[in-house]
Amino acid sequence: MASATDFLLKAGDPKGGWPYRPGTQPSPEPTCLGLMALASVREAAAAREAAIHWLESRMNSDGALTLIGDNQPHWSTSLFVIALMRLGVRNDLQEKAVKWLLAWKGERVEPKKEITLDGALQGWPWATGTFSWVEPTSYALFALKLAGHGRHPRVVEAERLLLDRVCQDGGWNYGNRVVYGAAFQGYLPNTALAALALQDSPAARPTVERGLAFLERGIQTHQSTLALSLAILCFLVFSKPTAALVTALKSRQHSDGSWRQQVHLTALAELALQAAAGGANILALPPARS
Repeated sequence: MASATDFLLKAGDPKGGWPYRPGTQPSPEPTCLGLMALASVREAAAAREAAIHWLESRMNSDGALTLIGDNQPHWSTSLFVIALMRLGVRNDLQEKAVKWLLAWKGERVEPKKEITLDGALQGWPWATGTFSWVEPTSYALFALKLAGHGRHPRVVEAERLLLDRVCQDGGWNYGNRVVYGAAFQGYLPNTALAALALQDSPAARPTVERGLAFLERGIQTHQSTLALSLAILCFLVFSKPTAALVTALKSRQHSDGSWRQQVHLTALAELALQAAAGGANILALPPARS
């Protein structure tokens, strides 16, 4: 059976970066995840360097990453910050991306009786001019904390936003929790991401504990590659058991070393397994200084 490393090395674009599927054009998300998954692989040194250069070529003048053929800023700029910091390279690009992240905001939502959330709170959107969603807000919140901006007003407000978006079952959905009186259910990957984004917040701990309980219940029966990988990374941060999840994740690996022939899923699964084996956890914040 081939390894995930083998698959990722073969899947890389010759000119730099990684695509979602081998043979297609590179994209920022799989490239950032691929960089981190291969961070300690000696044979991947050239691929890492080419990937960083490719990502730099996709950065606009404001500091945001963009997709090929699209000049709109992309949410994966948060992942780029995380990847650069985890690799310990290119402080110049880190600073430029962080400056842009601090300025990019989701749109406020006018109060409506159909929607019970606090629409005045601003986090981060998927795309400019849209609502603040849980996933991009969680990634941006984590990236900014990792970059040393844990007390910035944007970070404080984003924490409030995530606490405002918790579903009745304790998990997090995509953004709304109740619409037209209907309660939305939590979604496992988003719950893991939100808990990770709030991992260093004492005030959020009771809410995070509810989220972890929801995640522990749900991951027993809803085991996608994405959910398992993020749950492992999350549970390691909060000292929860992961052995059964590691076994389940390994069982989903294909003979070519991949998970579903998807680069981003393969890289994320590999990162989860590396962390479970005692390696670095890309979504763990360093201990707070006393």
